[in-house]
Order: sequence, then structure tokens, then C-alpha cells
Amino acid sequence: MAFVADNSVIVAWLTESQANAYTRRLFTRAQRETVHVPALWPFEFVNTLCVMQRRNIMRSHQADATLAQAQRLGIVVDAEPIKQAMLLAVARRARLLAYDAAYIELAERRGLPLATRDRAMRLAAQRVGIALV
Repeated sequence: MAFVADNSVIVAWLTESQANAYTRRLFTRAQRETVHVPALWPFEFVNTLCVMQRRNIMRSHQADATLAQAQRLGIVVDAEPIKQAMLLAVARRARLLAYDAAYIELAERRGLPLATRDRAMRLAAQRVGIALV
């Protein structure tokens, strides 16, 4: 079965210092199942790489290599535009920022479970009836 993965999970797949048993299990699952992300994910992912570089967690060549690895994962970036009113409604209902609500909205719209390391997003998903991986 496919699932929606948030940025915290995908970064952990590609950055050993961020990985744990949960993200390793999800990475194994991602090898045989389709992983979906909202349209904002590429920006969020690249921003994470920029921040990691600024904090000297990784060097520029490592960020380049990590980006190349991410592009080979076959992650499906949702191409369907989210209606702003719908995103606002989900953000209110889930009590999340719009960025995080985009993952909830995608999981809800596609009928998929959500994979996240973020505690607030896990609680929000449970509040609105989204299954967790």
C-alpha cells in the first residue's frame, strides 16, 4: 500500500544521523510501495539541505549527493493544486501550520496513511482520522 511521507521521514532516509528504527523500517517499505508528498515538499527538502549546510551538519557536496539520492527514490510529488480554502480548513481542523496541513490534506484526499516523525503532526492525524504508518 502507498503512503504519504513527510519531510522528517525522507530526510532520515538519506541522512544517517537523522535515522532511527522507525525511518529505517519505512525506507524498506518505500522500496516496494509508492511514497507520496505534497507539492511543497521539494521546497521543504531543499530548505532542509540548506539549513544543514549552514549549521555545518553537511558540506555542499554532501547536500548535492543527498539531493541526487532523493531524486532517485521515485517519490510522487502531488501535481493536483490544493485549493487554499481547503488547506485553511484542514489546518484549522488539524490545528497545524499550513505546511504540515498539506501532508494531512494529501493523505486525506488520497485515502493514504501518513508517515511522520513529528509528534504534533502525528497527534493531528489521529485527531482527524488519518491512519499512521
